[in-house]
Amino acid sequence: MNTKRNILGKSLIFVLFFGFASFCKAKEADSSALALLGLGLNQSTISGTLTDGAGNPIPNASLEIATSASVRNTGSRALSTTSDVGSWQLALGAGSYEIQVKDANGKLLGTFKLSSAENLEPSIEDISHLTDTIFLVSLANQREVGSKFEILSPKDGSIVKTYDLPLNIKTSDSLTCHVLQNKTDKGNFSAGKGELTSSVSIKPLLGANKIQVHCTNEAGVSAKKTILTYFGNRISAGGSHSGYVVNGNLYTWGRNNFGQLGTGTSTGDLTNPNITKLSTISNVVSIGFNQNSSIAITDDGSVWTWGANAVGQLGMGNIGDLQAAATDAGPRNPPRKVPGITNAVMAVYGFDHALVLKSDGTVVAFGSNSVGQLGNGTGGAGTYSSSPVNVIGLPSDVIQVIGGSEHSAALTKSGDVYVWGRDQYGNLGDGTVGTATEVTSTPKKVSTLSGITHIANGRDHLLALKNDGTVYAWGLAASGQLGIGGSGSPAPVPTPTVVTGLYNVVSVWANGTQSFAILNDGTVKGWGANSSGNLGTGLTTPAKIYTPGDIVVGVKDIQYFGCGALHNFAILKSGSLYGWGWNFKGSIGRSDLQETWAATTPIFLTIPQ
Repeated sequence: MNTKRNILGKSLIFVLFFGFASFCKAKEADSSALALLGLGLNQSTISGTLTDGAGNPIPNASLEIATSASVRNTGSRALSTTSDVGSWQLALGAGSYEIQVKDANGKLLGTFKLSSAENLEPSIEDISHLTDTIFLVSLANQREVGSKFEILSPKDGSIVKTYDLPLNIKTSDSLTCHVLQNKTDKGNFSAGKGELTSSVSIKPLLGANKIQVHCTNEAGVSAKKTILTYFGNRISAGGSHSGYVVNGNLYTWGRNNFGQLGTGTSTGDLTNPNITKLSTISNVVSIGFNQNSSIAITDDGSVWTWGANAVGQLGMGNIGDLQAAATDAGPRNPPRKVPGITNAVMAVYGFDHALVLKSDGTVVAFGSNSVGQLGNGTGGAGTYSSSPVNVIGLPSDVIQVIGGSEHSAALTKSGDVYVWGRDQYGNLGDGTVGTATEVTSTPKKVSTLSGITHIANGRDHLLALKNDGTVYAWGLAASGQLGIGGSGSPAPVPTPTVVTGLYNVVSVWANGTQSFAILNDGTVKGWGANSSGNLGTGLTTPAKIYTPGDIVVGVKDIQYFGCGALHNFAILKSGSLYGWGWNFKGSIGRSDLQETWAATTPIFLTIPQ
């Protein structure tokens, strides 16, 4: 039951709970609890919550009996003030009441009338004066509606991997649903009985996302469900350095010979096995490390870079003052803002080039362009751009970008994959194998792929997850990184090929010559190079694994990977962080393991406060 009226420009949702579970009389109420209200027994307890139209609680609002000749007052003087979460409780004797609702400043928000009589349930007499969009439901009915819809995705507590957030809801009733994202209205959609709908697709916001879904059935009964997700790459690894984002703070560790840790200093081949919070950058929401360079996005959508810059991969428009020799550089290479980039939502490094996806779906790039990996229509041996350039020829609905040794790739919302740059190992996925110097300077669509939801790449191989849970791989295969079987050093595969025996996959990950897949049951499969224990099997043999196998022993429920060249990290659903693989220069992040060449099983990492 609802009515609409605009009072004080507010949209209120006024939920009433009569009795303790539904519309009923609280005859057995505890006298001490009621005494707090100055009331006696044999009265009807009415409780509920007060929120605005966005679902936010209205605290410190008062509910009181109006002085009106039209109301037969029986001596009750019920009064309640809403709590910090908008909850309230009234206890009334027999009679009819006009209840006024006022905000903390005494301004009238609305009124309603109700009746209470001995041995009868309370009843609403008049709701014509309620404010815009009112719901009067029992707790039992609200729970019933809540049980009839389920948010299938995104999962509560998940980390979003692409610039797309489709909302999938399953319902056993006909519902009209309203969606809020971080208190911002994202519109309505209808879900039919037994229907699985994804008609609402939201663009995730950088950092934390609170998604609220309010659903109402045909009888006007409403319920709300809330999920929390995070958009941004919180863990990343390069050649031998690593980083992790916690509450806007960036922690780094490992090798620092090019200042890639972001501390602002570099002393020769400095090693820092201790996880250290940076004071040189704040409000970080996403990072991308590779080789000896680092990139980050802050919560305002700006891009910051630091580390090696020999071919302009920091995007600063110059080289001399940033790429001085480590012996005479002194304090250098703290994170610096890349000029000319705003509204960034994703930033990654290849080996010596960077790709940045912006909120409007466009992509910019900077760094090495020796085989056209910047995608701006130019390229050739020794060429580079130290300032961001636009990638040309991509559709406007790009949701993910990745970079390899000298190739780049993009995924669109429509499920298509585009690749450009190096094709020496069949990287382009078009059935041909190019030469080491051949230039592909604009994106080319991989025509044999469709329905792709997530992509990943290593040095020169690529993975694509299809919407049916299968995975395709192509490119360099010498270490078994394609997962399609073989022995020795297989030849490159220039056409996307189904990975052997892999089903129900929800995400794919790669770097170097190793590959990983997370399945929908929380298990993980891995394949490729393993000589440094980088697959986490507990062994360094076999050195190559050609088909997906059980890896990362000893941990469960991995939801996100950070893959380096030979060392890796995983964030568990519990929020715990683990690392394993090659520990060169302290890249795993445990000072007590400094003399350990490699960790063949996952090691728990503690993040200092």
